[in-house]
Amino acid sequence: FNKATRVIFACSQHLDLWLKRGLKPEKGCVVLGGADPELFQPHVRTGKTVGISSSYYDRKNPDLLLELVRTQPDWTFILIGRNWEEYSGFEEMKNAPNFRYVTAPYSDYPSWYAKFDVLLSASTLEGGPIPLLEAMMANVVPVASRTGFAPDLIRHGENGYLFDIDAKASDVAKLIEAAFDLKTDIRETV
Repeated sequence: FNKATRVIFACSQHLDLWLKRGLKPEKGCVVLGGADPELFQPHVRTGKTVGISSSYYDRKNPDLLLELVRTQPDWTFILIGRNWEEYSGFEEMKNAPNFRYVTAPYSDYPSWYAKFDVLLSASTLEGGPIPLLEAMMANVVPVASRTGFAPDLIRHGENGYLFDIDAKASDVAKLIEAAFDLKTDIRETV
């Protein structure tokens, strides 16, 4: 990497890792992902809807999502994504009365984000996640694991909440509850 003219990282965490590995500071930079602010319009948050925008992978922490669906019957969960049928707990999650699974074209995502009050991003490994930025543009409060560029965008307690990748569902639930009450104009922070 030190022989390259420039090494571009998707988040500060990855740059910091490579600096510790010996990358010369002048060789690295961070360029965060982007989203279209015209496409993702702000809305007023009015309820207790937790949105998840993610295709299924084990690294997306599906067990945490299932535990939250089980333990928070008064919240509505909307999962937009693909391939969640591959998750061993999907049938239980799909049959929960407070859960809805949506497979939609990307062009419909802004209308779905307009239904979210909170975006949950529970991954154990991320480069982005781009849905975090899109949701924040839609004035959705993020509650995200400390992965990818979430720590670059979220100021804990001000415009969202961060949790460790090994956090318990009960701890994440407390952050989501706080996010429901957050009055910040999230869009103005991204």
